[in-house]
Amino acid sequence: MGENGGNFPPGNMESRMRRLPASLGFAMAAILAGGLLACLPASTSASDNAVPKFSTFASADDLAAEVKLLVVDLEKAIVNEEEYKSQVEGRFIRDGNTITLLAIALGLHDQDSPLKPHANAVAAAARKLTETKDFATTKQAIADLEAAIGGQGGSELKWGKVAPLGSLMKDEVPNVNTKMKTGLRHFKTRAGEAAANAATVALIAENAMLYVADTKKPAEGVKWTEFAAQMRSAASEVAAKAHAGDEAGANVALDKLNESCTACHKVFNPEKQ
Repeated sequence: MGENGGNFPPGNMESRMRRLPASLGFAMAAILAGGLLACLPASTSASDNAVPKFSTFASADDLAAEVKLLVVDLEKAIVNEEEYKSQVEGRFIRDGNTITLLAIALGLHDQDSPLKPHANAVAAAARKLTETKDFATTKQAIADLEAAIGGQGGSELKWGKVAPLGSLMKDEVPNVNTKMKTGLRHFKTRAGEAAANAATVALIAENAMLYVADTKKPAEGVKWTEFAAQMRSAASEVAAKAHAGDEAGANVALDKLNESCTACHKVFNPEKQ
């Protein structure tokens, strides 16, 4: 029971995606889940909510693939009421927030993708998912999200905060990181999925740059920015190596991602060392 995978029913999605298991991720996730909100950064590009050049750290194709992977998972999570009740607390808020961020990035991305024309509608549907309270409304919200992937509508997209920092770092990052690690462990068959997950981590790192005022140490903006940039760069490298079929290189990049968290932890939460 719980966050099981699945496929879109025929006709609902062009490609069928394999689900990635969800459990706690690597060291960064563990630190963040322990309450270290100061472990991720401020911004070079995002200090005034300027739209970043997304292609420098996350391709539109990877981010679009991640949306599809997440919606596949959501479909299985509401296959019946029993399955719905077995999901981890806050799961639909978590995934709704992640898809909202992905949709915003896709809509504003400097690269085209099949989802770009529908990004406004996807973002609007994902936001509604975060507000559901029961099985019926959640099931409907996910159906609306599926429809939005090929639809139009929604309000203007703006680059900015989507979720509270605690939710972003304690819920979304561990979930995506765990999937990325699983994909890397099954590299021959899931390298593409790992790349999509890694691009999403890079996107979250960029978005986290907007949250410096929400951290425990807002005066440490420069260090916050440095750690965010390290996270973003390492995650982007994981995606690039995965696409290149370089399993060893992808794992080296994953080590860099882990190291960025450890270094951050030493600065912002040394009592936990």
